[in-house]
Amino acid sequence: MIRWRRLLIVMTMLVAALAVTGVGAPPPASAAAPETWDRGEIPLTSTTAAGGETARMPDGSVRTYLTVSGKPAYLAEIDTFSSKVLRMIPLHVPDSSSTEQPPDTGAQGAWGVSVDKRGTVFVSSYGFGHVYRLPWQAEKIEDLGRPSPRTSFTWEGDTDEQGVFYFGTSEFFGPAPLPGGKLFSWDPSTRKYRDYGDWGAKYGYVRSVEHAEGKIYAGLGPNTALWQVDPKSGKRVEIPPPPGMPTDKYAYQLENEGGYLYVLFSGGTSASVGWVLNLKTLEWEHKIAGYGGQTITSADDQGQVYLVDSGELKRYDPKRGVLTGTGFKGGTEQADKGGLGAGKGLGRVTDPATGHETIVGATSGGDLWRYDTVTKTGTFGHLDGLRGTPTAPRSLAKGPDGRIYAGGYFQGGLAVYDPATTKWQTHPYAHQIEGMGAHDGKMYFGVYPNAQLWEYDPAKPYGATNPKLLFDLKSEGQERPWTVVSAGRYVAVGTSPKNSQANGAVTLYDPATGEKRTWTSGLATGANQISALTYRDGTVYGGTLGCCNADGSKHPGQAFALDAASGEVRWRSTPLPKEQGIAGLTFDGQGRLFGQSYGTVFELDPASGKLLRSVEQFPYAWDTVTNFQPRAVNMAYDPGDNAIYTTNGMTRRIDPDTLTDTGPNYKTSFAAVSPGPNKFYVQGGKLLEVKWY
Repeated sequence: MIRWRRLLIVMTMLVAALAVTGVGAPPPASAAAPETWDRGEIPLTSTTAAGGETARMPDGSVRTYLTVSGKPAYLAEIDTFSSKVLRMIPLHVPDSSSTEQPPDTGAQGAWGVSVDKRGTVFVSSYGFGHVYRLPWQAEKIEDLGRPSPRTSFTWEGDTDEQGVFYFGTSEFFGPAPLPGGKLFSWDPSTRKYRDYGDWGAKYGYVRSVEHAEGKIYAGLGPNTALWQVDPKSGKRVEIPPPPGMPTDKYAYQLENEGGYLYVLFSGGTSASVGWVLNLKTLEWEHKIAGYGGQTITSADDQGQVYLVDSGELKRYDPKRGVLTGTGFKGGTEQADKGGLGAGKGLGRVTDPATGHETIVGATSGGDLWRYDTVTKTGTFGHLDGLRGTPTAPRSLAKGPDGRIYAGGYFQGGLAVYDPATTKWQTHPYAHQIEGMGAHDGKMYFGVYPNAQLWEYDPAKPYGATNPKLLFDLKSEGQERPWTVVSAGRYVAVGTSPKNSQANGAVTLYDPATGEKRTWTSGLATGANQISALTYRDGTVYGGTLGCCNADGSKHPGQAFALDAASGEVRWRSTPLPKEQGIAGLTFDGQGRLFGQSYGTVFELDPASGKLLRSVEQFPYAWDTVTNFQPRAVNMAYDPGDNAIYTTNGMTRRIDPDTLTDTGPNYKTSFAAVSPGPNKFYVQGGKLLEVKWY
């Protein structure tokens, strides 16, 4: 399962703040205006279902509800047995009177879908932190709003017998310091939220909530914790984690059936694992090593449930802790792809055509499957009626073939623009690329989560093994590969740490041998992320981001020089103590080392890291920043016109001799500024091409 971190918010905030649909201010009259072309919307789409639920409705029919991520996301209502998509309801109810900040433009997706006994569907969403409600047979969905001004994510929840909806949040909007995630409820009788409070800043996520036997259970993260809460008094009882459980896990997903609470512990540096809690004794009874979540079926009269374990549908007896496999993984082809994955919308229902007990479920890719427990046969197929939705661009880079590669948010695919033909090509790619770069004729994609590195050969057909996964850095505690650059014989990758870790890392990968080396210490002082890398003459130069750490600490952006062969750190420096990040680095043709925080460009001595000079383009309020996207700075020297091209909400063309911005400036969020007359910039969801010389 993909684990969501607070840094996911920043892309939305930056793009919303910086994006426009047209080019920015015109150049001064004395300057020759570059040629510009609007290359249209970047064609990134996906069908990604983060949350789902299957339920028998008041009229006896069976429905599966899936939330499909997008701009905006939508709730799909599906006839479970015909596989017909009945409705696709946008998760956006425009309100011109709203004063919310940032203003709501619709949910981007939803992890949580819950259906109460009356057939009312609740959707807890991410992007702007709203909760939505769809009463049975209602034509329109209700927007219940944001439970607090700082709510950015509402996570998986559950209802009680009276239809009260309980759920958790992350509170990532607003200035530092960030509060912890909160527990809320929404009562249909009062139509109001109740705030049960948080557990402190170290618990930024109330990640999953379940109502069971008159109590609320709240799973927290990124530090492992589970609590029982009385819904009337708010009294809390801490439930110690299972024996040997690492402290860096989320209590990621909770499911209550037959007197037991099924908990998926996920995240951190070790494998996900399921545990079963006896709700009478509050004791942990059994471990389910391969439990995939996200939902389980109802229990039979023996207390047994069906769940997904290691990609296979299995029956589970919680009294004995015994799993019995069905052998069903979605068919041969799907089994080769990993099976059923996380079980979204699992349900135990009766097939009206056969009268047989049938287990149904869905996948994150918009597939629906059914397994007949009598005939022991199953079906698996894509829901063709689901509409793919546009997804926000997440990364951009020029490839070794001169084409421009764009990666999308979540499972947003891969789009490739050919400047020679002005045509787009799209590929299915169910991974979120954070950073990417070209090296020795190939493209390398840095993918979230677990800091994966993928290799793509443009000279070969796109397919099942191209691109291919090379490795991940989960065991090293890494999460997001912000920067991927060519470094001599190596591919250099700079990453952010997982929420449970303090230090980012530099990894050097040798494609010729397959060897990789990773440094997670000695590069900077204090918690950090590696936000910028460049290379020259056997040395990797790096910059760190210190503003936005999971522990709430703040540190200046730091620079370092790492010998690529020996791994020796040659120097470390703090060139601008008031700037909490270095997001761009590049060398010019004379061997001078330049960098950028966000609003300030500077030059360093490459032999020592000493600051030689700097120019502030605008002040930036690092002290109040809680999230920062290193991708907002895209910096590269171009020998073609002896200029440094970079971005910080605007395009910048810097004279390396004076550090002045010679302009003109166009608004942008991020860019591909590799050497060559033409540079490429993201403006909202569009691609702007600028011919600078």
